[in-house]
Amino acid sequence: VEWSALHAEEVREPDGLAGAFTDLGPEAAARCLAQAREAYAAGRVATADEAVAATWRWRSGGFPRLVQLAGPSGSGKSTFGRGLPGVATYLSLDDLRLARGSRADQSANGDVLREGLDRLDAVLVPGATVVWDATSLNPHQRSLVHAVARRRDALVTHAVAWIGEAELAARNGRREHPVPPQVLASQLHRFVPPYPGQAHRTWYIGTSGTVEDRA
Repeated sequence: VEWSALHAEEVREPDGLAGAFTDLGPEAAARCLAQAREAYAAGRVATADEAVAATWRWRSGGFPRLVQLAGPSGSGKSTFGRGLPGVATYLSLDDLRLARGSRADQSANGDVLREGLDRLDAVLVPGATVVWDATSLNPHQRSLVHAVARRRDALVTHAVAWIGEAELAARNGRREHPVPPQVLASQLHRFVPPYPGQAHRTWYIGTSGTVEDRA
């Protein structure tokens, strides 16, 4: 922890960077700030004025928005995602499985994923907000969605559902479609939550079902 604190002291942002985009809409401001921080980390900009100039193309907000949910089954991510306002398309891999016959059928996961990614590519259009609902437990799973988002120049938000194991087990028992305990245990074992900076912004969804922290 002490090493991390020292490292953070060494990589302070340029003065005024956090407030350089307050005149923009929230989505455009989030995108420009994220791109500015990336450019600063890469050494392409050194001042807030340079950051504003480097991010001019995103100031209009004319880009797609992708909210990628991440978390084990029963963690509340779908409830959160379906409650977001202004969503143009909601892509759920469970819904795609259900359309094939059963949401519990994992036998055609590859085909379901390819269908979902194809649909994502089609609906990520300028100004549209799209939610991707899947467990997205590890970097590889998330990277396939990110590749489509990059191709469409989308603002990417990770919405990470983060609750305790005991609460997760209790919720699973109350779900309309509970998963077997061994499947849930496997998901928890494989869950590698995304770090801040792996998307333009990160929301942490707590037990309240709301955004309790941001990065």
